[in-house]
Amino acid sequence: MTDIHQLEKLRPLGALEQVSASCHHLGFFSNVGLSAQYKRSESPSPAVTDLRGLIHAAAGDVVRKHRILFAIPVNEGAPNPYFACLPSIDLSRTITFINRSQPSAGTEGDDKELDAVLEDQHNTDFKADYGTLPFWRLVILQSSGGNEFTASFIYHHAIGDGVSGLAFHNAFRTALEAASASSLPDYETENIIMPDGNTSVLPPLDELHPLPINPTPPPPPTTNLKEWTGSTIHVPCKSRWASFYLSPSASKAFVQECKERKLSVTSALSSIIATVLFRNLPSTVEALTCIIPVSLRPWLKLSREVAHNAIGTYFDATRVQFTRADQTSRDSSVVDVWSGAQHVSNSINDYLGNVSPSGEPYTSVAVFNTIPDVSVVFNSLLGKPRDAAFEVTNVGLFSPATTSQTAEDARWQVGNVLLSRSSAVPGAAVTASVVTGGNGVMALGFSWQEGVVENGLIDNVRQGVRKYFEKYQY
Repeated sequence: MTDIHQLEKLRPLGALEQVSASCHHLGFFSNVGLSAQYKRSESPSPAVTDLRGLIHAAAGDVVRKHRILFAIPVNEGAPNPYFACLPSIDLSRTITFINRSQPSAGTEGDDKELDAVLEDQHNTDFKADYGTLPFWRLVILQSSGGNEFTASFIYHHAIGDGVSGLAFHNAFRTALEAASASSLPDYETENIIMPDGNTSVLPPLDELHPLPINPTPPPPPTTNLKEWTGSTIHVPCKSRWASFYLSPSASKAFVQECKERKLSVTSALSSIIATVLFRNLPSTVEALTCIIPVSLRPWLKLSREVAHNAIGTYFDATRVQFTRADQTSRDSSVVDVWSGAQHVSNSINDYLGNVSPSGEPYTSVAVFNTIPDVSVVFNSLLGKPRDAAFEVTNVGLFSPATTSQTAEDARWQVGNVLLSRSSAVPGAAVTASVVTGGNGVMALGFSWQEGVVENGLIDNVRQGVRKYFEKYQY
């Protein structure tokens, strides 16, 4: 067994990274995932004869360029965790190939086979073979024929946030193009990857952002209303996962209406989910609190390109409270989500507009810098009520870094993209993860902890959200 403490020390974990490390150590949260569908372009280029070797070559190239992918947290449950560097990564143990038994989702509907793979992955942490395997893995769901596959990048939350999944797949697609263009057919030597001495792990959020704490925080939302937050915080945690895809036309029409109303997609989706939840919860529930993560990458002390392509954990979160009185129309046949969306938009704008003297918005995650041992805090939450009903994480659009000319000539096209994650023991009862793929298809996924929310409620919420988007079909 590897002596962990003999590995090269990279740097201490930042406060936000410590939160993820502590949750992983306690069994409160396993990982994040971003899956992308890759399809060989219909062109005169030759068919893929060695997809496994091609994927190993592309993954090896990405790993060499991102030193954080060699990093594993040491002392996860202690107040002083740090990243250590694995001396090598064996891709044959890190990349798993699974043959599809059913066709992929196409451009709408659902992909139950991928959902089953992701649910299994989000219940599998990184504690096995500790010190030998990295804190990420790649699962390849392979279609027959070898010209189409879905790559699921599963990673520890201290390694990266949701946007990091997009960064990985952007780099992976570029590397896949390069490997496909190579005249060297033999990729056997690509299995064992060594770290590049010229690369380094980026600093933590604490060193790239001042993380100002608001000296006069806004008053909390109305507390005398009856809120729903699922069952109390408890272990063990079994994560459940289910997703669906909108059609390209519905995705486009919805985004266009958001633009016309000068509202973000995140604002509208949060309001839609709140509306559907109110319809499926007892009428005695008067309010729902929603958590909305916010990327801090625009304010990092990094160049725009480096910040955009970074694999790391750089986010904050804000909250908004929906009330049944404001969210429910007197006419039950009318679904008006836009007043609620405006409410969310106003809250996000208040967050972004409430800037510190140094010019950045005040941050919620800054409080973690004041806590000596977050594990103590998380353990103290067991048995207590949650503080939010749901969370909406939207990482936006997957947009490959290519020109229109190179996009036309590309050997591989990215179709559906899906953001996924484990449920978090101390987190919101339901989490919605949103991303739009390279084909314009918006994907929505829901994660929840078994025993916190009834499966029937989740089914009703998924169907209710899906039904709302039927108005955009044409």
